[in-house]
Amino acid sequence: MKGRLLLGSLAIFAALIPALAQTCCSGGVPISANVGLPVDGAARWQLALNYDLNTLRTFKDGDRTLNDNSRERKTHSVLLSAGFNVNSRLSINSLVSFVRQERRITPLNFPETFNYSNGIGDVVILFRYRITNPLNNSRILTLGAGPKLPTGPTDLQNEQGITLNADMQPGSGAWDAVFWANYLHQFSFRPSLVLFSTGTYQSTGTNPSYLGSLRYELGDNMRLDVGLSDRINIGRLILDPSLALRYRVAARDKNQGQKQENTGGEWVFLIPSVSYSISNNLSFQFSMDLPLYSYLQGSQLTPSYRINTGFYYVFTKKSDLIAPEFK
Repeated sequence: MKGRLLLGSLAIFAALIPALAQTCCSGGVPISANVGLPVDGAARWQLALNYDLNTLRTFKDGDRTLNDNSRERKTHSVLLSAGFNVNSRLSINSLVSFVRQERRITPLNFPETFNYSNGIGDVVILFRYRITNPLNNSRILTLGAGPKLPTGPTDLQNEQGITLNADMQPGSGAWDAVFWANYLHQFSFRPSLVLFSTGTYQSTGTNPSYLGSLRYELGDNMRLDVGLSDRINIGRLILDPSLALRYRVAARDKNQGQKQENTGGEWVFLIPSVSYSISNNLSFQFSMDLPLYSYLQGSQLTPSYRINTGFYYVFTKKSDLIAPEFK
């Protein structure tokens, strides 16, 4: 039973990868991507390496899609996260990312413009504590909190020597506070079936030197995920599919204390994902974000689709990762 819940949580982890975006239009770095690593056992190291592609081709004003195909944004992120379980209750997660952001504009009768940036993103450190009894894996409640450190650059320039806007920078230039809560429920009638719910709130700080002297603050973010994960056995093949709904709301950015137009909004996504157990310790996951609804404050690009894929590895004894029937 313990092994089932841990392997099932890998599918949940896959669904939670794009946790928080850095910018108003959901085109930024998924900075808290890997803070959902499983909490299980003492003195256990975990690693995850993921590639995340966020493509924005849909241009909207409010909930109305505009007939404008001249704009496109892409964010490529390579995400390396590490987790260490201090004991059966306390764990520490960290995230380091490398980011490439691209913006292409192809207006009618005008030359195309293309800007990009590359760099190390901001770092997230999350301290998590399991509230429920570690000996009971049928219901798990875990709370967490930690800082986002302003390690990424915020002053990158384009080929013409013009400093890129905040939404094109790898870093935010501000200290943020991240709050996290996760609940897992294992059903007695089918132990492989797990209900999961995760909430995240990012309270953003202020970059005091935006464009040299301005004070810029990205909008606070709140996100709630709810879904189901199960297991499918095909011979010796073990798959953990999951399906989740995500609601996300972002407040408008502020420049010199003034709310900015064309920032902030609400989104609802459907997130199918699957995790494949390559070995007792290694798992491969794939997930997609499919937009169901969005309401933008003003005119903005919004995600058309998002793909995340990668590997998860846990340093532990083989017997801890698989249920008795698979040993």
